[in-house]
Amino acid sequence: MTAPDLYSDVRAYDIAFADRDFVGDCDFLEYCLTEFGSVGARTSGRLALPPRTQPPPAHPLSFLELAAGPARHAREIARRGWRSVMLDLSPDMLNYAQARAKGEGLEIEAICADMTDFDLEEPVALAATLLESLAHLTTNEQVICHLRTVSRNLLPGGIFVIQMAHPQFIWRDSLPHCWTSKHDDGTEIDVVFGSKDDPYDWITQQWTVTVRMDIREPGRPPRIVESHTNLRWYLAQELRALIDSSQAFSRTLWFGNMVVPPPPLDCGPDSDEMIVVLRK
Repeated sequence: MTAPDLYSDVRAYDIAFADRDFVGDCDFLEYCLTEFGSVGARTSGRLALPPRTQPPPAHPLSFLELAAGPARHAREIARRGWRSVMLDLSPDMLNYAQARAKGEGLEIEAICADMTDFDLEEPVALAATLLESLAHLTTNEQVICHLRTVSRNLLPGGIFVIQMAHPQFIWRDSLPHCWTSKHDDGTEIDVVFGSKDDPYDWITQQWTVTVRMDIREPGRPPRIVESHTNLRWYLAQELRALIDSSQAFSRTLWFGNMVVPPPPLDCGPDSDEMIVVLRK
């Protein structure tokens, strides 16, 4: 039986895309706020509250994960004692992430909203659109709205991090991406991301990307989840132009990986992602 879409089986999705150093990612996010933001003072390389003689800004240690899915980054940031917010369009994803957070003794705010138009109750110091989620925004107008909306919800001097694929890896000749994910309970999931036959519109730059999960769980019959989603990956110069057009940020930095310290974005061996760090 084929499920309606990839996001309908949230636990399987979480397992399938869990093979990542989320702690290291969050170390990088915190580094970006410390090194490039101006929300709080710096002490020994870590963000610190201003002296008591100055009124502290609202929640200088606060984070928003956009298109959060299972919210593994938001959960890790909450584990560090920050105010943490997750935003996603899927109520099922948000419910799953909140249940996982509760089981881990964490408190996370959940917002069901479109990442191109939302308003937080209080702004945050740090926001991130990770795991190439910006590719779900397929028009220039959507990206500009996203940038302006995130900026509106950031504290002055706050930082916004975008993680995208390195431009050299976004073409058809790199597809499909195949891997197997395993869980401690014996669940195994074979993932196929993309196909050389997926249709591409050269005018809109949109790919209709096939993603398939073959799921095998103990005590349950095998099942298949498959989706066909319109996505758009951005080259560096067009993304730079969209950031400039948004007029939402005062500084832009480009890196090639989410490590500390990060390498510059170039075509060298240490640069295999496109990381954009924006300061409000």
